[in-house]
Parts: sequence; structure tokens; C-alpha cells
Amino acid sequence: MIGMFDKDGDGTVSFEEFCHLWKYITDWLNCFKSFDRDNSGTIDKTELKTAFASFGFRLSDAFYDLVVRKFDRNNSNSITFDDYIQICVCLQSLTVAFRSHDKEMTGIITISYEEFLMMIVQTMFHPV
Repeated sequence: MIGMFDKDGDGTVSFEEFCHLWKYITDWLNCFKSFDRDNSGTIDKTELKTAFASFGFRLSDAFYDLVVRKFDRNNSNSITFDDYIQICVCLQSLTVAFRSHDKEMTGIITISYEEFLMMIVQTMFHPV
């Protein structure tokens, strides 16, 4: 997340950049709480699906099963707030990277294996 807010690229977050980061986290916390319908402090697959649908994502149950399985560090079939932020940052970064190749907005891209790897590495290690 630091990379997302390090606008001058110096590897650190200035006070102003930190303020933007703090607002971003606070906004996501409020969003998280609004989808945590049972006030458990976690979001289950159904709540996550509702959250992402409200952001415009229409993804399969298999996708949500995979996400919960990969990000559920407590083996509770749900994700915590910090996991939620990580998922959202990852999804946002990957979506931006995908759209840079999807000029016609068809939802389909054709790229080489190396382009795919470069897209993933750039996204995962230097998120947008």
C-alpha cells in the first residue's frame, strides 16, 4: 500500500501522502463494516460477493471460494479487515493492469506468457 501512495517515488510516505493513505484505509474500514452484516468483524463469502457486486464485479462462486480460501488466515471461512484491504488492493491493481491491455473493454485480452508474468510482477510488487 505504501507504493500506492508514494506519489513522488522516493520509497517513503510523506505526511501528506500518509494523510491520503489514512483516508483510504478509513474509507475501506467503513465499507468493510457496511458489508459485515452480522457484525462479526469478518466478512464471509456471501458478504464479500455482495461487496464486490456493489463495486461492479460479477464474478463466479468459484472465484469467491478461491479468494476466501487463499486469504482466510484464521481458517474461519471468512476474512478479516486487513485481508479485505489486501484483496481490494490486489483486485484493483490487477484490474488496472488488465484494462491497460483491454483497450476495447471487452473483458478479454490476448497476451504472451511473458507479458502475463510482467503484468503480475509489476502489479504485485508495485501496485497502482
